[in-house]
Amino acid sequence: MAMSSQNQIPSGSAILLRFSDILRPQVLAYFQTKFQSFLNELPSYLMTACEGIPDGQQQAYLDIIVLLRHRRDDINARVTGLFNEKWQNFQQLAHPPQEQGTPVSALSMDSIGLVGSDELELNVVIETVSTRLLHQADQVITDAFNRLSALLPALKYADQLPFHPKVLLHLVPECFGDNNLSTLQKTVLLKQFSTLLDMREVVSMVGHALEQAEVPVPVVAARVSEDSSFVEEEEPDLVDVLRDIRDLNQKNAGGGSADGKGGSNSSGQVTELNTDPNSPLLQTTTTGGIVVDPARLVQQAAHFAQISQSVASVPLMPQNIFPLAQEQLIATTELMTRLSKLQDIQPLTPVAVNADIPSVAEVREHIRGQLQNDEDTVEMIGQKDTDIINLVSAMFDYILDDQDLPTAMKALIGRLQIPMLKVALLDDQFFKTEKHPARLLLNSLAKAGVGWDEKAQASDILYKKIEETVFKILTDFSSDMALFVQLLADFNKFYEEQQVRIALIDQRTREAEERRAKAELARSEVQLVLNQKLTGRRLPMAVIRLLQEGWRHVLYLSFLKDGKEAESWRQAVKVVDALIWSMMPVKEDAAWLERLKSVAPKLSNSLKKGLVSVNFDPIKSESLLREIERVHQETIDGLETPVVEILTEDQDVRADGVDRISVDQAVSGADSNVRSVVLPKSELVDLYQGETLPASDKYVQMVKHLKVGAWIEFSATDQLERHKLVARIRSMEKLIFANRRGIKVAEMSQMHLAVEFSQGRARLVDDQPQIIDRALQSVVGGLNQLTA
Repeated sequence: MAMSSQNQIPSGSAILLRFSDILRPQVLAYFQTKFQSFLNELPSYLMTACEGIPDGQQQAYLDIIVLLRHRRDDINARVTGLFNEKWQNFQQLAHPPQEQGTPVSALSMDSIGLVGSDELELNVVIETVSTRLLHQADQVITDAFNRLSALLPALKYADQLPFHPKVLLHLVPECFGDNNLSTLQKTVLLKQFSTLLDMREVVSMVGHALEQAEVPVPVVAARVSEDSSFVEEEEPDLVDVLRDIRDLNQKNAGGGSADGKGGSNSSGQVTELNTDPNSPLLQTTTTGGIVVDPARLVQQAAHFAQISQSVASVPLMPQNIFPLAQEQLIATTELMTRLSKLQDIQPLTPVAVNADIPSVAEVREHIRGQLQNDEDTVEMIGQKDTDIINLVSAMFDYILDDQDLPTAMKALIGRLQIPMLKVALLDDQFFKTEKHPARLLLNSLAKAGVGWDEKAQASDILYKKIEETVFKILTDFSSDMALFVQLLADFNKFYEEQQVRIALIDQRTREAEERRAKAELARSEVQLVLNQKLTGRRLPMAVIRLLQEGWRHVLYLSFLKDGKEAESWRQAVKVVDALIWSMMPVKEDAAWLERLKSVAPKLSNSLKKGLVSVNFDPIKSESLLREIERVHQETIDGLETPVVEILTEDQDVRADGVDRISVDQAVSGADSNVRSVVLPKSELVDLYQGETLPASDKYVQMVKHLKVGAWIEFSATDQLERHKLVARIRSMEKLIFANRRGIKVAEMSQMHLAVEFSQGRARLVDDQPQIIDRALQSVVGGLNQLTA
């Protein structure tokens, strides 16, 4: 049965337009109100902000006030137009244009420029402020995106929504006119405007508009809860989806046993610790973590002293025990009290003030010093507690000797020995599950510290956060594990925000370097073609000038846009061939002359169109083309035209005693008596000219397979420096490195890095597996060697 028109569901385009018509006037009115308040308050804010800052910055602030005073009407006039333009872009998503190639004429030299540091800095500011504002509106904006993207396939990202805080923030510098402001000034405006922008008011409008426009809610996903009842979720997020896939894979792989308890799967991994005495002592979970049963591990406690120098050198019993003293075991609760006293005296001074790393032996000495020892009584720690302390000591021996941890990070993490001893004594789940909050926190701190290098200042925001977390544990932890849950959530949130910001900077750096590499390759390829076509010929200076000054830009843009195999590139090269042919007359060949008369106007027209397509200087273009036409006419009239011999840098420039100059000097000079010119080399500049290794060398192969994101520690200078590989330019075998803040610090060839590895001046910093897992592997590995 046909559906009546009254009951037909509106198309996505109709719903989008209805939603836009409802919401756009409301958001515009709100933005205009906030923007006017912002403009009114801006002068007084800037005058206050000028106090106590350098004169250079003061002038930048005062310039904004002058600009606002003289151009406020223009700024106000831009608001509505720019705002409506954002909404028009959004509405056009209902009718996305088909992808078409951009004609060469549409390209300009500016369009392929690298992302400048100023633009990058501004984008980072907008990203940071936008992320903060999103906390007020994340749920509603996510709901709006889910609903609208279900109707509009072209809507790929939430920040395409015209009410997204990133879009609203972009309007501020645009209303002032981007070219009138420096990056510092734009940053000041953005940060001040963001204090007035309340996204809760905006999302209230969005929510009402979604309902009034009857934007449908995506189909919900049903999920079985643990009590087998069905619950509905509006839209499963990525974490839920990945968790479901993981659970399904584990089920299909036989990860669960018949009695419902976790067991080994086909790959030897476990979903939870298997305590069967016949199972491996060290077990790997399905998520890659290492777990161990401490009760089984301490059965080999007699060997701890052989794998840990600290355990061997500082036994946990008083020295010089009196012969008649009676041994008295102290209870675990009393031991915890004494460990808490030791925790209270741990240094809370910044590492910049006190960089000493508390050694495991020193901590054990302090524990031993807490035990009473006189003629009547000697206190002893129970065997079980002693074994656990020795196990933790052996683990910290490894952690504080781990070369992947920077020295400053070891100084901080070393202060956590007492708290971690207390955790291990209180809760054996610290060893039995990789998800224990104290273990996760220690792993997170160590992982975050891997990228910190010794040159970083103590004011580094990441280091400060790690220091703050360590001090919080030292001052607040008694026995409640909830503190680790709270600190873990806080630190992970901070670290994830840092990583999002750094990932954005890394991406921009990578894109900029790839564009730069492609541009270098294009310049080299263009010069190679010109050298091949021109070398060894004798041609009029007008031809050399036109090709080197003008037509090289046509070739360059064609290569950048379409590559060497494209038709546009082949056509541009054919024009070069035709131009050279037209300048090499065949004596007493009337047919050749007739053909030149026919080809010359067409050739001139092709040259003109190509130069126009790359926005070449029209005055210079006209001058160059007139010179070509003059030479053509002289050839047709049978007149001789002076020519220049064209050589390359590889040829002997003094063989015949003729003075030769570079082509750049020749085309820019006014000397008409030039007899020969030298073309530049076309090869790419090699970053590295030193020692090389064979392709089969293990270090060459290691660098070849190095992944973007890997950390490398360099020790060529007095200090160790850690850089992250953020880009690999395969066309040039070039590697780009940045520091932890995402700022580019170095570039080198693959061969150069391989040589540095081979000479021990560089090493790969391995941050996997986690620090606790590596420590457990070290302890168990040492025990296995002893008992083998």
